Amino acid sequence: MTNARPLLVALPLDHQTGDILAIAALLARRLEAPVVVVHAIPPRRLENDEGLAARSADARRQLEQHLTPLRAPGITLQEVVIQRGEPAEAVLTTALRRSAQMIISGGGRPSTVRRWVVGSVAEIIVRQSTVPVWIVRDGLPVGRPVLCPVDASPESKVGLEAAIRLARLLELPLCLLMVVAEESSRPSTTAPTSAYEQLEALIANYDVEGIEVSLTVSAGDPAQRIVDAADEAGLMIIGCKGYDPLLRERLGPVTDRALRFSHCNTLTIRHLSEKHYERMQAVTRLADLHEQAKALVADGRWAEALPLLEGLAEQAPTNAEVQETYAIALERAGKNVEATSQHELARLIRARLTTMP
Repeated sequence: MTNARPLLVALPLDHQTGDILAIAALLARRLEAPVVVVHAIPPRRLENDEGLAARSADARRQLEQHLTPLRAPGITLQEVVIQRGEPAEAVLTTALRRSAQMIISGGGRPSTVRRWVVGSVAEIIVRQSTVPVWIVRDGLPVGRPVLCPVDASPESKVGLEAAIRLARLLELPLCLLMVVAEESSRPSTTAPTSAYEQLEALIANYDVEGIEVSLTVSAGDPAQRIVDAADEAGLMIIGCKGYDPLLRERLGPVTDRALRFSHCNTLTIRHLSEKHYERMQAVTRLADLHEQAKALVADGRWAEALPLLEGLAEQAPTNAEVQETYAIALERAGKNVEATSQHELARLIRARLTTMP
């Protein structure tokens, strides 16, 4: 049965385009999910509508040359979205609007330098997405295991559930890794349960029939041990702390380092709080209102848009796109001083995102 929620593919036109499309096609077939492609066009100062239309048409022509894998039998390509704006914002807003089940994005770096840099599109998407994010850093994970670091946290259990599903779906072996402190790895007659026994007890709670499962206990720095193990993996799956879209949260230090320095494909899964869906409904409502306001501004009805945008700017003070739309409406209304302040606020928000530790 087809899963109606789409896979959202953040597609650049660079060295990673082929790998991203290959993985997107594989997942679309295995998950029986439709695909939405998003390509962002960086904004240009003082660009008129004709210039933007010409760039959009050129981008669409270039994209069409690469989309053959997603037009193959058995795959439904629902939409190709070409949007002017910052790439991470375009991906995240489209994922929210289309209720995507997963985002597939490139790592944002040349193949010779796999790690991401602070402020890259990939990092911003992982930090802010509430849905799973697959970061493509290698080709198809054929023949290599799915690596899943685990501990006693709720986040790692969410990651484990996803790892079991993907290992079965992609017909890959599954490696569970538990990292303990150096002193914890030494034999002790007082320790009631070894780390290995904890792993055995954990995996016994899940149906892994038909999956080749290996259990590994390693001693030392958790992030370094995870990065070392990722060298042999085709895909690493990590459960992360939940992201509240109204209050920006950060990844844990171990997760951050593991994702930053690993070389293989990675999939991050958010552990969502009980209040998550209520908050997401609020965010969805704000997103819908923002779309209405943008349409009013585009139609020249800025006087109607201004009260709506003023309220949105107060409710979403850290959303750069909302602040930018408000600034444009203020400009159209001749309120240049206020517009300049809003433009600067949007710039500061984006700059802060690119420098988050």
